[in-house]
Amino acid sequence: MIKAYKQFWKNYFNFTGVSSRSEFWWVFLINTIIYAIFALAFGGVAVVTAFTTGHADKSFGIAALIGVAVCILYLLASIIPTISLYFRRYRDAGVTPWFLLITYGVPAVLKGSNIYDKYVLVQTLVLIISIIGFIILVMPSKDRK
Repeated sequence: MIKAYKQFWKNYFNFTGVSSRSEFWWVFLINTIIYAIFALAFGGVAVVTAFTTGHADKSFGIAALIGVAVCILYLLASIIPTISLYFRRYRDAGVTPWFLLITYGVPAVLKGSNIYDKYVLVQTLVLIISIIGFIILVMPSKDRK
């Protein structure tokens, strides 16, 4: 588990080679735990501060702001190794890594556009494309002969 996470950071700019399903899942699990710890820690601080000071609105606001800032910093630090991991994982599953532009780029562009919230069809399309991207990430490795 720790070995896979160390590899995740060591392969920061490694867009060559492959990554196994287990490497993907360990990184996914550890990152999920990290975000949960951030949420619990800053949410807990906000609740305790709100009860002790009696100012729930100010306490939640400050703690939430700090929590969001820490999460954004971690997200920015981990975005390149995550893309690199996905790139290698697609290759390991036998899918051209450039397909990431469709499975993650198209949904990102659509979500950022003003049509995303207006049309259920666009939201459904984003969901379907995202599911396809996730399925590719969890596909078994192709035999390399």
